[in-house]
Amino acid sequence: MKGGGIVPADELEQLIRFAERLADASREILLSASAQRPRAEVKDDSSPVTTVDRAVEDRLRDMIAREYPDHGIVGEERGAAAPERDTVWVLDPIDGTLAFLAGIPVFGTLIALLRDGVPAIGVIDLPATGERWVGREGRPTTHNGEAVRARPCAELSTALLSTSNPDFYGDAEFEAFERLKSAVRWTVYGGSCLAYAQVASGRIDLGIDTGLDPVDYCALVPVIRGAGGVITDWQGRALNLHSGSRVLAAGDPRAHARALEILAQT
Repeated sequence: MKGGGIVPADELEQLIRFAERLADASREILLSASAQRPRAEVKDDSSPVTTVDRAVEDRLRDMIAREYPDHGIVGEERGAAAPERDTVWVLDPIDGTLAFLAGIPVFGTLIALLRDGVPAIGVIDLPATGERWVGREGRPTTHNGEAVRARPCAELSTALLSTSNPDFYGDAEFEAFERLKSAVRWTVYGGSCLAYAQVASGRIDLGIDTGLDPVDYCALVPVIRGAGGVITDWQGRALNLHSGSRVLAAGDPRAHARALEILAQT
């Protein structure tokens, strides 16, 4: 992989500052719009979308086009523009649109920057709670500017597991999830991107989901890895723009390895 996804330190700092400007712009729109329930449409995949999703993405794409016209962009609502370029921004304007519609404050904006196909910067911004996680290659993940660390959890029997919505699982996937659920101590539902941020902060031990797109998980990769955790697909492969729909994250590599074994059982 050309360059291995490495970004020079001075350039990395500049890109992180810009990524946070993108998050600031998204937060402004979402806080203004969240006071009232927006109208929702149903997309072809049966997921909801609002005019707010599109407004946020349009704003972020415009900012990127003006600041970095040679960068590619992949977005949840407006598709891909030059995704083959060395540097690509990956945007999910509202991760957790159903939570946004319901007024449940776990929705957020996901912003990732990929260099040579590798997620190098990730931002998880929660406007309703005023929280932001920033992950970058080779440096500790921060939560509102303070470094965070995933917690040790060698035994699944003591673990707290999170998944967003069991309705998204197919039959075989749900059987695999049930095996993992039976191996842990507790399971919590409905956290959307906040659940993965809390893996990085040491509040949740395992996160698992299916039915996702790259816009849903590329930003999570630097955040989890920068906190000492592991995030892959269900086969243990690194995540990128061409990964599938299944994600498994863990704060402790030992828990991740054991969870992969359980998911692989037939």
